[in-house]
Amino acid sequence: MPQEPYRLMIIDDDVSLLKSIEPLLINEGYIVSLAKSGKQAISALSKGMTPDLILLDIAMPEMNGYETFNKIKAIQNVPIIFLTSMEDINAELKGLQLGAIDYITKPFVMDILLARVKNHLASIRKMKQEEIENNKNSISFDDKKLKILEGELTDTEFKVAKMIALGYTNQEIAEQLSYSYTYIKKLAYRIFDKLDINKRNELRQFLV
Repeated sequence: MPQEPYRLMIIDDDVSLLKSIEPLLINEGYIVSLAKSGKQAISALSKGMTPDLILLDIAMPEMNGYETFNKIKAIQNVPIIFLTSMEDINAELKGLQLGAIDYITKPFVMDILLARVKNHLASIRKMKQEEIENNKNSISFDDKKLKILEGELTDTEFKVAKMIALGYTNQEIAEQLSYSYTYIKKLAYRIFDKLDINKRNELRQFLV
């Protein structure tokens, strides 16, 4: 079963740069979202957009990259790479101290940018897998709550609900149970609707 595509967001007020990077990333198989300002990006993230990685410019009007970084982290703990023409070592240090995973200076060679993005995404996936495994080993479900949940869901929904609570992604559940990703995604929505919850971590709280 093919792996679910990575989702990238690029935040930069340079429209020509956005237009030049977007097709290259799409050609690599990524799902790409563009934002021309920090405010536009924050709005999209607040409405539920969940990228795997963000490329963020620093020198932007109204809300610079550092301010945007902090606002993003208040919404989602998504990995961020600063992408900027600022060559001041203090600017790079500040970005890394904030918690950025990398700092790429413009102008850059596109092939090198793509390689670094690919390497970071591989590392991110590995860390997520390790986190999931740790969660699986540390979570203990409440038997009474499991019984209640079992009575509200179908057998398949119940099985999927437990896997979601353990930290599995929809793609991983699809692979484990030999269903399509689309089917598992629809099933997850149905489970959330039945339980009147909106987020995956709420399901875990529902069972522990």
